[in-house]
Amino acid sequence: MSVAVPWPADTGLAVERTALAWRRTALSSVLAASVLTHAAINATTVAFAVTAAAAVAALAVTAACCYRRNLTLRARRPHRISPVIATVAAAATLAAATATLGLGL
Repeated sequence: MSVAVPWPADTGLAVERTALAWRRTALSSVLAASVLTHAAINATTVAFAVTAAAAVAALAVTAACCYRRNLTLRARRPHRISPVIATVAAAATLAAATATLGLGL
């Protein structure tokens, strides 16, 4: 195992660009979740409302993971994304995509 050391100064701003990308992903997840929440509230069928609620839950997990990664990058604490977080984020993304396809959007 290697010892974590602070990242050296980055003159190319690669870390900043990556952190901003994670922030954009989190914001787009929140926006998509709000649109689906509105659709679930105005749903005419129970299946539509349940599917939209599942997509909102998946997007909320995705947004939380993105926000956490953004904070980690901005604090410049060099640790990898754990396999558990990566698996949860992948499952949440897959669930959101499946729910969106189920909605027919």
